[in-house]
Amino acid sequence: MTCIVVRPAHKIHASQRAFAHAGLACVGVAVQMLLPKDDIPHLVAQAQLVKAQHIIFTSQRAACLSLPFIGNLSSRTYCYAVGASTFETLAQWTSQHPFWCNNHQIMLPSAGQYHSEGLLALPRLHKVNGEDVVIIKGDNGRPLLSETLTARGATVRECAVYSRENLATAESTHTWTMDAINTIVITSNEQIEQAFRIFPEVWLRGLQWVVVSERAAQHLRALSLTRIHIATGASDTALIQTVKNI
Repeated sequence: MTCIVVRPAHKIHASQRAFAHAGLACVGVAVQMLLPKDDIPHLVAQAQLVKAQHIIFTSQRAACLSLPFIGNLSSRTYCYAVGASTFETLAQWTSQHPFWCNNHQIMLPSAGQYHSEGLLALPRLHKVNGEDVVIIKGDNGRPLLSETLTARGATVRECAVYSRENLATAESTHTWTMDAINTIVITSNEQIEQAFRIFPEVWLRGLQWVVVSERAAQHLRALSLTRIHIATGASDTALIQTVKNI
């Protein structure tokens, strides 16, 4: 099986190597870049994390860019990671800076629920009436979190530390041809939409699709696609396992 793995530009080489190490023929392809904001220290300061009872990191990129500018947190602050890679980044930071989150457990959705809905299912995020929540994210990402937590009575502040830039043409780890590909692995609805802008629709409709959430699968079904497989998460490990099981 030969597949393309669609990731933001900074991740395509690592993903391609991971798939190759697992014995899977793969091309890493980028249709978007994630660009850090110009003044992340100011953005983090504006978010007033010291007031927050809950801080949600929606991606590994969001965590990596913001953590150097977040001081030690109150003992009443809970931290949340959307998925395994984000969790690992937060755990490494806590190991290096043991008082950063005052020994609080970093919360993670159940395996197979590494998405906004999985975060919102966590019991602690059901009881947020009158509490402060900061969501550290990219521009225009994960509106469901803010909308739902606000509806539950929380005061929500968003801290966008990077922006997404669509590429006019795809960047790839190496040369490939469309007729050699039978599977596409893709990790967000925005990337799905951009893939349809860049690649021929008739070719995309002939592929098997691997996505990371039921929401993404619904997005594809709305486009009348049916050959869809849902991975248990967005990590390379989860994606590789799903491709191997097809």
